[in-house]
Amino acid sequence: MGCNFCRKQGYQRINYLAPEEKEIVLKDYSSPNDELLNILESTYNYFTQVQLVDFINLLEQFSLETSGVITDEPMHSNFSSKDDFLFKILSFEEFQSFIENKILILEDISNSIKKDDIIIFKQFCNQMYQSLETKLREHYNSENSVKLIKKRNILAFGILFCDCENIEKIKLFFDIFKDDEKNEFCKSDELNDFLITLFLISSFCLITSRNNIVNEQKGIKKLTEAELLNLSETSDLQNCEYLVERFNYTFFTKERYNWDEFKKQFVDIDYGFGWVLSSKGIRRKLELIKT
Repeated sequence: MGCNFCRKQGYQRINYLAPEEKEIVLKDYSSPNDELLNILESTYNYFTQVQLVDFINLLEQFSLETSGVITDEPMHSNFSSKDDFLFKILSFEEFQSFIENKILILEDISNSIKKDDIIIFKQFCNQMYQSLETKLREHYNSENSVKLIKKRNILAFGILFCDCENIEKIKLFFDIFKDDEKNEFCKSDELNDFLITLFLISSFCLITSRNNIVNEQKGIKKLTEAELLNLSETSDLQNCEYLVERFNYTFFTKERYNWDEFKKQFVDIDYGFGWVLSSKGIRRKLELIKT
């Protein structure tokens, strides 16, 4: 069971998150290592079959107590940096329940995907969460007892992988980190936490998942030592931390951006910041700063 607003088979994608805005074309990024990661990043990554507006509403409403209940709450399309759900911890067990009881019950997934393929997706999700948690602990030099992953961190999966128009990603990114009083996007610790999450998911976590999930029958071949080394060279925590610094330095040529100024930062297809909302774009940036 899930929610009464999530898309059914044949559902037409609608721009819910920025309905009055024109679409912005973003560059189709690529890197030499995409081919090795594609089988997990695309083939068995069923987040790509979930619309972003559905993902964020499911995430907002999820709890273990209501994990198997169809909710009657209306779909939200306007979000704020102050939304309570963004600050709620989501444990590994809760994340597993979210995937099992909210994502995998969506009709486009449950009615069209084989059970053994679902198993691979679950393995992928588990590996991604656990590797993210490991690196965030290292990043924050945190004790094991401290819970670091919030729903806001999990939202990164939606922005990177879910189905939507580019302008919806851009608007959501603005809304969940804007200063609500001034309606302006600015630097913050929460933004830095989200950036490091985006960068780790796109590189270290995906590579770790690819290395740990092997299924010859499904074409997921074991990586050779040379392939793993090549993938890992640009994906360590230090590189991701440096990319957070580079983003802040290059993006914030002024302290604050209103919405019109913010979206203009993504318009230039070659020199804009569309890469920050793309897993392939993030890996390409990591490769460039390494060279």
